[in-house]
Amino acid sequence: MKISLATTLSFLILALASNSLLVLGTSSVPEPLLDVHGNKVESTLKYYIVSAIWGAGGGGVSLHGGRNGYCPLDVIQLPSDMQNGIELTLSPYNNSTIVRESTDLNLRFSVLLSGRDYCNEQPLWKVDNYDAASGKWFITTGGLDGHPGAETLLNWFKLEKIGNFPGIYKIVHCPSVCESCVKLCNNVGRSFEDGVRRLVLVRDDEPAFPVVLIPATERSTSV
Repeated sequence: MKISLATTLSFLILALASNSLLVLGTSSVPEPLLDVHGNKVESTLKYYIVSAIWGAGGGGVSLHGGRNGYCPLDVIQLPSDMQNGIELTLSPYNNSTIVRESTDLNLRFSVLLSGRDYCNEQPLWKVDNYDAASGKWFITTGGLDGHPGAETLLNWFKLEKIGNFPGIYKIVHCPSVCESCVKLCNNVGRSFEDGVRRLVLVRDDEPAFPVVLIPATERSTSV
């Protein structure tokens, strides 16, 4: 039986339309981040970002005096796996309660940096200006909450899963909040500077910092 040209075109149009609907229907939402207990990470809760490698891998992230010995304070990793560091919040650019993989986030330490012993700045992570002396981009503090766009480009980070290991992530600075902006796109790693493990942007051939998220407080459960 021969099929007319009109019938063939009709089948072709229908197939293309169906395929388009399938593509639209499978537009995936990033997976939620998981803490060490397998629970979804929420922007309303506080967490410790800690090395996924115990022992020699070191501890959690914290604050330390800047490379000039003063302000702004840099983000560092503590040397002992017995130290969880300072708790922080993860705030998605779209104000979602559930925090998802590969989504722009503000990372804010839950401390008040004021008074004579501290810097008068926001404890929010940002990428510092290029340090020509060391050839590195350090992760420091003093960023601005929210306001996604060109003005806050250096304040955004993402957590992306490492391989197929559930709950183990790398920190990435590759902001999507301004598609037309010229931007850095690097993993966050560590650099030993003056005996301190400071967080820095690293090249593709340098190791990223593998981390897990530990809840700072236990979730309340309904009876």
